[in-house]
Amino acid sequence: MKVANKRRLRTHAKQNQVYCRYQLQVQHSQATLKTPAVSRLKGPRQEKPADKSSPATSPRPAVPEPSLPSIPVSIVIDRGSFQNALSTGVASTYQQYEVALEAQRIRFRDSFENLICLSDLHHVRSLWYQEETARKVLKTFRGRALLSDEVGLGKTIEASIVLQEYIQRGMVKNALILTPTPLVSQWKEELKTKFDLDFPSTDDPDFRKNDQTLWDQPFILASINQAKSKRNVEAVTRREYDMVIVDEAHHLKNRKTLNWKLVNALKKRFLLLLTATPVENNLMELYNLITLLKPGQLKTASAFRESFMTKGDPTSPQNRARLKALLGQVMIRNTRALAKINIPPRFAETIRVEPTASEKELYERITLLVHDINRTDGTRNKLLLKNLLAVAGSSPRAVELTLTRMLAKKELLSDHEKQIHAIRNLSRSMGDTRKNKILLKLIRAAPGKKIIFVKYIGTLEHIRDFLTWENTPHALFHGQMTNQAKDEQIQSFREAKDILLTTEIGGEGRNLQFCHQMINYDLPWNPMKIEQRIGRIHRIGQENEVRIYNLCAAGSIEDYILEILDRKINMFEMVIGEIDMVLGRVRGEKDFADRIYDIWLQSSSPTDREKGFAQLATQLKRSKTQYKTTQALDEKLFGENYEL
Repeated sequence: MKVANKRRLRTHAKQNQVYCRYQLQVQHSQATLKTPAVSRLKGPRQEKPADKSSPATSPRPAVPEPSLPSIPVSIVIDRGSFQNALSTGVASTYQQYEVALEAQRIRFRDSFENLICLSDLHHVRSLWYQEETARKVLKTFRGRALLSDEVGLGKTIEASIVLQEYIQRGMVKNALILTPTPLVSQWKEELKTKFDLDFPSTDDPDFRKNDQTLWDQPFILASINQAKSKRNVEAVTRREYDMVIVDEAHHLKNRKTLNWKLVNALKKRFLLLLTATPVENNLMELYNLITLLKPGQLKTASAFRESFMTKGDPTSPQNRARLKALLGQVMIRNTRALAKINIPPRFAETIRVEPTASEKELYERITLLVHDINRTDGTRNKLLLKNLLAVAGSSPRAVELTLTRMLAKKELLSDHEKQIHAIRNLSRSMGDTRKNKILLKLIRAAPGKKIIFVKYIGTLEHIRDFLTWENTPHALFHGQMTNQAKDEQIQSFREAKDILLTTEIGGEGRNLQFCHQMINYDLPWNPMKIEQRIGRIHRIGQENEVRIYNLCAAGSIEDYILEILDRKINMFEMVIGEIDMVLGRVRGEKDFADRIYDIWLQSSSPTDREKGFAQLATQLKRSKTQYKTTQALDEKLFGENYEL
């Protein structure tokens, strides 16, 4: 479309209104535009602008209303003709332009009733309140909202539905998602598996290799720490974004911080802020969040203090009705009471297994190898070393396969090849493990269906062979299977077999609530990964109490992790999602797994190691207390006032 046509179209849309009633005055045979929505529009009839190319004449008198016979008609928008007229700059009549523009506006407003993206969701079923939240954000809030649902109700799903809806309608062609560092991988996985959105991220290997092309991509998933860094902030803020999403938005509560300043500096059309705790210590935190979304909504900071804050008590608002009305224009906070989510409780039991002499030797030799490599080249090989320690806590077969792969790729071979060969031979010589014997007792002692989770394919093969030897029927589920094979195995588990042996991806998006027992044969170091495992069966639709059995070798890293998560902060009895709220208050730049790794390697003795893990446990207990205090404050402030 030519620039002149664009300007003329905008001018006509602004300066003129459509006059339409249930009966339309038809003056041109070309007027075939129709929609019932147009008949609801009311407004004064405008005179047709004079043709400036013809000689000046006196203004035409307004046509009396009605001046022509009324003809009842049905009205339909010919979108193809309309879009063609817009692209070519040619229209039959000025009135048609006018009517079509208004009709398109109404069509976009009303069409959000039907969320077109829902049919394309993968491995996830959106809940009614999540869909209604998305509709309200799209229709009423116009893409700028504070999503403050209670923990575990799915703010990520709600935000992703809004994002996908805008993308499919062509209204968002680029977007930036900002999260705390440890949540980048979780967001990337959910976007890919549930919404088929593959966002390049600051966790990608290319970015880790100092590749700055990430910031030129149309869709970006970034840790807020990377985005605000001196190295990246200019690249992040120089461009325009159709949409920005910020998770854990309570980290923007202070307008003096780099976090708040970064989001404020971003040029964005749509903005979603996600947090279950918008107020932690002071109502000004809420003011700072709302100001990012809708500057001026709560007026100036001084006016907000004067109108809504009680002197001497920064968490107690005054003029509650007025504040509620203003917040209700930008904020949604769904509660469990509204969602009617009643999930039975879950209970966990940790089973510490004393390793055999050979199992203990294998674990100690791997720990020594990791220590040796870490002293000489630990930074470059951190991911590899961390994985090697995690494999050691899983199974000898997983160790063997990992070391074989390292030898084939010539990883870490410069000074340690002989050591690696010796450890691999030791792992290869080991048969059954103590954990296997405990696993079999557990299977036979507790009746009913059970899911056995493992992290590594080598461990899955190890347990598969053991269960086969013990004549214990079981179904298998892992990422290397075809979709048809996966479906068949799930059906077999549902109808015939009591055991499902699966890797991390097991059951993603599948209905497994007919099972209410699970066994963690090994344990991810990331508590959110543990939460995801539990969420396969502890979810809406579960009718029984969920039982979780955690196996770990005594003295292993996993033993220390369970000491903290289970015995110190009772993670397994928390509401889904609460563990992340607790971890988020202590993690800083490092995620939980990195802190575990550092304590393990930096301790010079078992006593130092005990001390390091005890300090981490104390921090998490304090963080849990702080979270509960904040949760109570937000419940007091907001209650059920901002539900749908």
